[in-house]
Amino acid sequence: MTSPPPAAACTSKAPRTAVPGRAGTDLVIAPLRPALAALGRLDRLGRTTGPVLRRGGRAAFLLAPGAAEPVPDLLGWLGWGPELRLPIDAVTAHPGEPRVPEPRTADWLRVGSERPALDLRSPDLLCLLDALADACARERLGLPPARW
Repeated sequence: MTSPPPAAACTSKAPRTAVPGRAGTDLVIAPLRPALAALGRLDRLGRTTGPVLRRGGRAAFLLAPGAAEPVPDLLGWLGWGPELRLPIDAVTAHPGEPRVPEPRTADWLRVGSERPALDLRSPDLLCLLDALADACARERLGLPPARW
């Protein structure tokens, strides 16, 4: 298996709609049901996710600054290319975006530390993306969530 593409060589394929996040925090956003399935799978595997916020019918995984830009290329490297049209969005933080509410007032699926846990050096980022992509594909095909 080859190494994932280096962060410097990865570029975002298309601009995404901004969703409020912590100042300087990138986001990976997915539909709520597949996100919950992915969280369950990652819990069973003992992997970390960092903080996760519920926004209506979607879940926002908070990442370290700079981690969202290569997400499309990392998904492709994992075998989940753009031709599959999975509903996973990567949002890069921009100065001036509103901050996420405090943990006691927000609708958190996972409350994390003040700093997001996942960055480009974290193998858990690849696990998160793979679990999310698998859960989105399974939902689209009408299959039950993965049990492993």
